[in-house]
Amino acid sequence: MNQSSRLLWPATGVGLLAGLVFGVLGTLVVSSSDGPDAAEESGGPPEQGGPPPASVNVGPVVIQTLQHRVPVIGRLQELRRVTVTAETEGKITRMPVEEGDLVTGGETMLAQIDDVWANLRLDAARAQVAVAEADLKQSQTDLEQLEQLRAAGSARAKEVDDARTLVAGNLARLNAAAAERDRASLETQRAAIMAPFDGAVSRKIAEVGQWLSPGDPVIEMVSTGQIDAVIDVPERYVQRFSLGDPVEVVIEVVDERIVGRVISVRPDASEASRTFPVKIRLDDPDIRLRPGMSVVAHLPITREAEFVTVPRDAVLYSPGGAAVWYAAEVGQPLPAAFAEPVKVIFGVGDRYAVEPLPGAPRPALTAGTLVVTEGAERLFPSRPLQLPAEPDAEPTADNPARPADVSDTTPEPDA
Repeated sequence: MNQSSRLLWPATGVGLLAGLVFGVLGTLVVSSSDGPDAAEESGGPPEQGGPPPASVNVGPVVIQTLQHRVPVIGRLQELRRVTVTAETEGKITRMPVEEGDLVTGGETMLAQIDDVWANLRLDAARAQVAVAEADLKQSQTDLEQLEQLRAAGSARAKEVDDARTLVAGNLARLNAAAAERDRASLETQRAAIMAPFDGAVSRKIAEVGQWLSPGDPVIEMVSTGQIDAVIDVPERYVQRFSLGDPVEVVIEVVDERIVGRVISVRPDASEASRTFPVKIRLDDPDIRLRPGMSVVAHLPITREAEFVTVPRDAVLYSPGGAAVWYAAEVGQPLPAAFAEPVKVIFGVGDRYAVEPLPGAPRPALTAGTLVVTEGAERLFPSRPLQLPAEPDAEPTADNPARPADVSDTTPEPDA
């Protein structure tokens, strides 16, 4: 053999070997596209000399009436937050509440301001009213006498006019004194600072012994009984619901699921995230929810419809997409494994709602079909399956698959 032949021989051998490998792979690909009908026509897996059966776990395909929902993260926000201020001046003598205390509107005292000065102003105002009343009474008596003398021709018209002007002035001074008296009376009443509504003390700004002027902050408080879940809805979903629509909100930190109603949708989006803030009003009679808690709202984006659902573990991902392996009868003692390419629509509890891809030879994922939940990584088309005596249970009334049980997200396939 010459040198050129020795150089060509390795390349030729490598080429033959590569052709053999690709030929075998091509046969497997063709076989994987055939369904159980083709396997049944060819007699299925051979009883002698064939591959051993694969031991797998299986679960049933279930047709369920569901509603596609998407989870949106948000936070709890109080309905009202106010800073209660002083309405009169004086020194704080009592503050009977602490941060976190629940208060009742119009009944709970937040702080007491020393009312000595307010009472002194009230006494002075009452004295001014008494003086004004006496002056008015005297001027009215003088006016009556002058009018009688004028009628008898003993008084001039100017004297009567001057008396009438004096009466009007005294009446105005009395009204001013009465207004000052009423203002001083309110000051004495409002020296006791009361809660403006039902809520909780969020922060104490002033302390006992501090001197306050009108308008100085004393306490910050938030409302209770109802609370808003503020969620940032992506722009592609914001048109899917309207004011008043019911929405389930999950507050995991307190293990609560509450159905609230949409009360507002902001008309402008956040420029950074292109999301629209939406408020969902929640009832909180037990006052377990606190502003700032994280929430997940499950927004319904479709009407209720029937979906094919499979256990989550039945969906196997590959770079080519998602697929479900199922057990099919092919006329042999053991069922055989076949794959059905699917599109995962959304999650529902411990199951996925899936849709078989177009082009399948026949609808394989029908109600009751057993799909492989464990061991699918070892399967190839038409491999015999050793099934367990008791497959995984279907969803029941005690453990239903609901649209918001775990996560309503469509999973991303593995890279």
